[in-house]
Amino acid sequence: MNKHSVQNAPFKEHPIIDITHFEPGEYDIIVIDKNQSPNFTIENKFSIQLYCECLLHKLFSLSKSKIKPFIQYQCEQLIDPFTWLNKLEKLIDLNRDLYTNKEQKIKIEKALVIIELIRQEIELNKFNRAARFDFDRLKAKLKHYKTPEEQLSFLYEEQAEYLQNKPKFIDPTSTPFDEKCTIEIEKIERLEQLKKRAPLRDAFFKGKPANNKMVIRGHINILVDAFYQMLHEKKANGLPYLDTSTPDLINFITSNFSDRDGQPLSESTVRTMLAPNRTEKRPKNDNKIQL
Repeated sequence: MNKHSVQNAPFKEHPIIDITHFEPGEYDIIVIDKNQSPNFTIENKFSIQLYCECLLHKLFSLSKSKIKPFIQYQCEQLIDPFTWLNKLEKLIDLNRDLYTNKEQKIKIEKALVIIELIRQEIELNKFNRAARFDFDRLKAKLKHYKTPEEQLSFLYEEQAEYLQNKPKFIDPTSTPFDEKCTIEIEKIERLEQLKKRAPLRDAFFKGKPANNKMVIRGHINILVDAFYQMLHEKKANGLPYLDTSTPDLINFITSNFSDRDGQPLSESTVRTMLAPNRTEKRPKNDNKIQL
């Protein structure tokens, strides 16, 4: 196959693996040679042409027995697998003339049959979309992110994706995917806090302040609730009293206050207290700071 003769199809979704950052799995789509952009971008724009070339190359480099799991694997990563399958069918049809030997023709027919079978499963709500939200697979991908910030960003995105596209059938005996993400997020944040405790502890025993943060002597949620009121309830000329966003406010609170023991505040805890639907995490009227 002359890769430059490939006619592309207008894929809206295109899961790929950048080999400079991640170790690809058996069914991941990667660039064909080292001269190609590993993140599939050309002039800072995702290249559909390159994606189509590499997708076809991957499809026809697999054995016939692996075509089905390959297509299923791609679909599990997609928001709209039905549309992606339609584009794959079109891509194969546009490039039939590039695959002329007997084995290639057999692979074409097998791929088209599998595309139709999975489309039928999707239409009948039998396609296992839950496989897309496999937490073990997520944990494996998480290891590729080097910094806590990158790990947290990845987890937030995966959690939001799940909440926006929940599978219709969820095993009631297992912990939901989004809750597992929350547990992992809190674990990373706690580990980061532990790393900060050593200098805090050393400074304490030396009789020096560890930082210039203000100590909250009472319950943390009373202070956080005061900020919540200024962000959501109290108005100035019809606008929120504080001109800021929730993420920036979380950063401000955790950067400037510590608990009664001088320990950093948990971003996850503050985020929960600031969530409009988590009223149970904020103080009752008797304990509120009345602004």
